Amino acid sequence: MKLIESIDPIIMQLIIVPFFVIGIGIWLALLSKKVYIGPITTMLLTLTYNYWYFTSFFPDSKLSFTMISSWCIIFPLISLYLSWYILMQLQNIKNFFLLEPREFD
Repeated sequence: MKLIESIDPIIMQLIIVPFFVIGIGIWLALLSKKVYIGPITTMLLTLTYNYWYFTSFFPDSKLSFTMISSWCIIFPLISLYLSWYILMQLQNIKNFFLLEPREFD
C-alpha cells in the first residue's frame, strides 16, 4: 500500500492503470482467441480498481454510481478495438503463410 500511495495519482490514473488493465485484457483475449474477453476483463479490472481506490482513499463516503469514472467506459472500448485489431492481424498473418502452393504446369 505504501508503494501505491507514493506514486503520483496523475501518473497512476493516466499511465500505470490504463497500461495494466488494457494490457491484461488484450493478453487474455489473445490467449482465449476471443475478442470479447478483452473488454470484459478490462471493464472488471477498471471497476475493481475504482472500488478499491474510493474505499481506500475516501472510506467515509458512501459509494454511488457517480463514482464510476468515464475510464470504465473508455478503457473497455480501447481494449475492444485493440483486441479485435491484433486478433485480425494474427489471423491475416496465419492465412498468408497457410496458402497452398500452386503447382506449375
